[in-house]
Amino acid sequence: MRLVLASSSVYRARLLHSAGHDVVVDPPQIDERALDPWFISRGADVLAVELARRKAAVVAERHQDEVVVAGDQVGVVRTGAGPVMLTKAATPDDACAQLERLSGTTHELVNGLVVRRGDVELTGIDVQRVTFRRLRADEIRAYVEQFAPFDTSGSYRLEDDDAPGRDDPFVTSVEGEDPSGVLGLPMPLLSRLLEELVRST
Repeated sequence: MRLVLASSSVYRARLLHSAGHDVVVDPPQIDERALDPWFISRGADVLAVELARRKAAVVAERHQDEVVVAGDQVGVVRTGAGPVMLTKAATPDDACAQLERLSGTTHELVNGLVVRRGDVELTGIDVQRVTFRRLRADEIRAYVEQFAPFDTSGSYRLEDDDAPGRDDPFVTSVEGEDPSGVLGLPMPLLSRLLEELVRST
């Protein structure tokens, strides 16, 4: 079964290829920030799924007989003043500020996942809980300068922990069904949705 990935993420494409899927990448053009108010009014789960649905809908118009896979991830930090949404940083200073917020805390990565073929659309949610050790300001700045993590919510990529020369990972634990969820494409959930899609169409 060929999958059309509605994303420009090289990490999600790599996960699909590694799992043996035949993949075509077709990134949608949508304004992801337009729904930011939904984070407070409807919650991270609803926001993540709706963003994925909109991505899938755009790409499905171009691939009407194929299976479209779309996902979106919303990062959430719980604070005494309420939940705060993590976003993709626009500048190095923004990235450093987000990492300072994550230092010594546990945050959630909420994944909304959609598979669609024709008029049949299935959705699911995956949540990962990621705990950071306490970070120093100098190592935060050095990380941002070396890895430029501007393509991911929270300004951090789990795979960077394994990069050569990094002896002290930022992440101390990840709780979730599968680590692929940290990269924004939870593979066990995707497998279940694809199986259900085959039964439905």
